[in-house]
Amino acid sequence: MTMNGPAYEALLNAKAKYEAGGYAVSVKERLPKPFDAFTADAVARRDDEFVVVEVKSANMSDWSRKRLEELTEILRADCGWRLDIITYEPDVAPPLPDLDHINRRVQEAQHIAETSPDGASLLLWSAIEGALLRAAHERGVAPARPLPTRSLIQQLTIDGVLSDNQSRELKDFADRRNAIAHGLCAVPPSPEQFDWLSRFALSAAAGHHADLHDMVVWFEAHYASPDEAGVPYVSDVGGYLWLEGGPYDAEEVLRGQFEDALDADVDEAVRIIERDGLEWARRDQL
Repeated sequence: MTMNGPAYEALLNAKAKYEAGGYAVSVKERLPKPFDAFTADAVARRDDEFVVVEVKSANMSDWSRKRLEELTEILRADCGWRLDIITYEPDVAPPLPDLDHINRRVQEAQHIAETSPDGASLLLWSAIEGALLRAAHERGVAPARPLPTRSLIQQLTIDGVLSDNQSRELKDFADRRNAIAHGLCAVPPSPEQFDWLSRFALSAAAGHHADLHDMVVWFEAHYASPDEAGVPYVSDVGGYLWLEGGPYDAEEVLRGQFEDALDADVDEAVRIIERDGLEWARRDQL
């Protein structure tokens, strides 16, 4: 198992207790034969005693409990080894942050931004963190336990909730906020950055922040249909079957629709849209 959070703390506490009792303890050790295919969370040795230590969640399934009971009997009967099960209480999943609280903190941060940039940064980050959790719930990828700031941003980037560009902006702001929170010198975000961060927090909390996939899909659904039969050609620019009034400037349309989008994300979305149009143009020529 990958040790983290409460599981790792339970292992460290168990290790300390065994060592206090005169045991030599090793962590993540492959067992001797005939169980050499199995890696124990820990092994404790004292004189002729050999103890296999496994760390498990207290809410493990009945099937897991039964398998551990069977393994206990096998180890005792075949080798005279003891199996100790160390249980821990898993973290409680973070609750869904209140939308009104997030909106209020953004407004308060905006109100004091000029007079107290550091205070505004702390307030705005609290709103952003809540907005990220709401966005994660909206996309069905909410973390099962509280995560450190950078880990949360990284996980949401992997899950596609955040673009790489958004991730970089948020990590940069998180670093500034952490420095402020720990009494270190930090340059607050520029007015332009603060404005985007505020708009992002409000949009993400409401469940409709801009990401690359959404922007591309929205544009192709509302302005160009390369894959729907029966739509008349208004223009063949870019290979699309443009809907009435086309062709359209993708950059202009996206900036008007997605006010919280980063410039870098809009530029990338436009490149994807243009690429899709050219691919459909080539397909039509085959």
